[in-house]
Amino acid sequence: MHKEYGKKIFCGEGWYQLIWDLDYQLALIDPDYTIFQIKEKYGELAFYYNSKDMRKYYMMSEIVEKYEAMSTSVCEETGLPGELMKNSKGRYRTLNRENAPKDYKPVHNLYHRLD
Repeated sequence: MHKEYGKKIFCGEGWYQLIWDLDYQLALIDPDYTIFQIKEKYGELAFYYNSKDMRKYYMMSEIVEKYEAMSTSVCEETGLPGELMKNSKGRYRTLNRENAPKDYKPVHNLYHRLD
């Protein structure tokens, strides 16, 4: 695993396999890339990194976008299939419907983010 892994992760364990796989793919392109932060943002994985080689950085950005998109269908807590949910306080998370806290309800329309 990448030398920076584990220091700056702010998401549930359900996404750890995605993060592990993403790190592996990025390290194949640039073994010396740097991770700044990994977190959940509006129910989606947010992966902040850098490479000193801009050509590699742009290649890596396509992979990061792919994994961030994949996270929208994986429960952040369990790793089971998940969906975008919103709680009564307006917080978004991708969760498995059966395991989600009671105050989280599925978001059926992405425009609800504007509520």
